[in-house]
Amino acid sequence: MQAFVRRMLGPALAITALSLTATAASAITGQAKPQLSIEAERSPQGARIIFKGKNWPAASRVKLTATRAPGSSKAQDFGLIDADSTGVFAVRRVVQCTTSSQEDGSLETVTFTAADSATGVKATATTRGGPWVCQ
Repeated sequence: MQAFVRRMLGPALAITALSLTATAASAITGQAKPQLSIEAERSPQGARIIFKGKNWPAASRVKLTATRAPGSSKAQDFGLIDADSTGVFAVRRVVQCTTSSQEDGSLETVTFTAADSATGVKATATTRGGPWVCQ
């Protein structure tokens, strides 16, 4: 009986060991997904937007864009920025207000996209359109 159990249990233990080894290896080599966060506020100069990113490839060039702002007819382009040697970036941009309607600003959502120019890897974040309302 013991011989039978060993013969049946041996392959199962080997498969379990391989599974644990693969999981441990992916945990060690796996890199967290790039992230983007947005802070947007209304100011006398227009919408003040702070872009923060982490987990990007070291020294990558990241393109920042957004869907159209409330009252605008085109998408927004915030240009290229550079992540540092640890894959982090933080940059502030100020853009003109695009509507005087508080209703437009509070109802519309603006979606921001950060894309690695070399790999095309993307991350998104959203905010309400209130910061684009003229003061």
